[in-house]
Amino acid sequence: MTEETLRRIGIEECETLLLGASRIVLTTHMNPDGDAIGSECALHAAMRARGKDVRIINCDAAPENLAFLNGDGQVEAYVPDVHDPVIAAADLLVALDFNDIRRVRQMEAVFRAASGTKLVIDHHLEPKPFADSYCSLPDACSTAEIVHDVLARSIDVMPYDIALGLYVGIMTDTGSFRFDRTTPRVHRIAAGLLEAGVDPQGTHRRIFDDYPMGRTQLLGMILAGIEQHCGGRVSVLAVTPEMFAETGTSVEDVENIVNSGLAIRGVEATALLTVLDGVIKISFRSRGAITVNDIAAQFGGGGHRLAAGATVEGMPLAELKSRVAEALCAALRES
Repeated sequence: MTEETLRRIGIEECETLLLGASRIVLTTHMNPDGDAIGSECALHAAMRARGKDVRIINCDAAPENLAFLNGDGQVEAYVPDVHDPVIAAADLLVALDFNDIRRVRQMEAVFRAASGTKLVIDHHLEPKPFADSYCSLPDACSTAEIVHDVLARSIDVMPYDIALGLYVGIMTDTGSFRFDRTTPRVHRIAAGLLEAGVDPQGTHRRIFDDYPMGRTQLLGMILAGIEQHCGGRVSVLAVTPEMFAETGTSVEDVENIVNSGLAIRGVEATALLTVLDGVIKISFRSRGAITVNDIAAQFGGGGHRLAAGATVEGMPLAELKSRVAEALCAALRES
């Protein structure tokens, strides 16, 4: 199977698959963000209301700033002895907010081996073949927007618990409603979720304005080491295990810091390199002059036009920073 031969489905058939299943497992990518956890929690609540046996099993736990979505403990961190039988028994496995099976790390083998139908619900470009059906809509602002459209076929007014997860997914993946896929329709969806009782100020504060002191110290260290290239049009940031150790932080505290590199006057593209367990995760952002999905592809990754990522093994940080900066500068020179 190649990308060209993937079985692509629309919103209606996606709903049919969900409603036709009895035992459902939802999962998402490593280091889950607001769109990942929000989409999972919204879909979990909706399927439970339909009487489904549904579990959320992720390779990583929900980050601290999204713990308020996990009030019932529905987001479970993968434990092989506990969860392998659950995954094997599911008749539908739903991959939310990712389209490359490598992004579930230690869960990959059991996910592949499971006999249940595998469904991808996602908005990223260039899906990889591993599932039976792909509700893959790259024009959507977020996976949560797709989940909203699936659920809205049978729900006129979203219950609060569903609306909260959808709002978190949409709000975070649109950069608080400022990224390029923030359409009038997205605002209309958000308005409906506010009418269901979501508090926009309180929700934003819980996610973005309630950090521990260590995260602020980490941000200061990262910004102190920022590099500029290409006449100030490119910025490169990096975070190392030593920084995490000194500030008492972890990888979840890096979320959204990449945008600080794009907030500098004159910068048109940025990258944040995070050293983790022998690999380096790269997050790319662009103001629009270049398509960073193309840059990420050079390093084995992918994503969107203005936001993308990749993971690189076996290369020293200094060398990778240099290569990333040159790739961004080359793209800007050609634009």
